[in-house]
Amino acid sequence: MKLRKRCGGDCQSCRRGCTDREEPVMSPNRTPNGSEMEDIRSLGQYLSERYTAQSLIAEVRAVYDPNYLAFFGVHGAMESYLTHFRDSLGLKIDREDIRIMANAITDRGDFGGGL
Repeated sequence: MKLRKRCGGDCQSCRRGCTDREEPVMSPNRTPNGSEMEDIRSLGQYLSERYTAQSLIAEVRAVYDPNYLAFFGVHGAMESYLTHFRDSLGLKIDREDIRIMANAITDRGDFGGGL
């Protein structure tokens, strides 16, 4: 991870007091959680080629036990189902980004994940 100083390295003149404090430089190709945007796009494309949001939700409801759905809800079951797809495709997507995608699919029908 690259680190840079808040003042650009000229701490003596800026007087922000950040000589010991450094912030990570974020890559434009990663989410704040560290997931690769290309992996998120790949998962979204994979899903949109095979499902509509409603058909994916219907499949999740058919696959999971009613007790599981009652406890975790459709959002939780969708998150678990997307995690299965992520693992089977070998993608590197953070759990929080999977949660965002699951919420986007169940709430808005958006396979892009809202990221």
